[in-house]
Amino acid sequence: MLLFFSLGFLIACQGDQVFDQTSKMGEQGWSQKNQVSYPFEIKDLDKSYSLYVALRQSNDYPFNNFYFIPKVLGSDGKLIKQALAEAVLYDPKSGKAKGEGLGDIYSHKFLIFKQLKFPKKGKYTLLLSHDMRTDTLAGIISVGASLVPNP
Repeated sequence: MLLFFSLGFLIACQGDQVFDQTSKMGEQGWSQKNQVSYPFEIKDLDKSYSLYVALRQSNDYPFNNFYFIPKVLGSDGKLIKQALAEAVLYDPKSGKAKGEGLGDIYSHKFLIFKQLKFPKKGKYTLLLSHDMRTDTLAGIISVGASLVPNP
């Protein structure tokens, strides 16, 4: 537990990020109907940005991998960038959980877009949804994202 607080504190102390937010999924897990939305604002067009998605899961998660869709929308609702991302949460051969963990809870952080550029200053929204065949995913504790300017 201390590891998660320490990791969260270190991430929160990175003051140059545009946003860093996390949403808890509740006891049932992540429902496909529950699309996560993070609004943010871009003020500097000269920079490129890296988008990270963070995931916390328990051993109750029933699959080796996890598919999710990050979408970046402009203030007009138009799609700026989209991906279908796969997260491998367990080693397929050994069954050992990947990521940082303590007990039966593991944290993962995935780089989704490395050189993301925005067409104009203003407000944007990141939408996250899962793309698994099961409607509600047990064992997904939280999902989050951060957008950081590249050096």
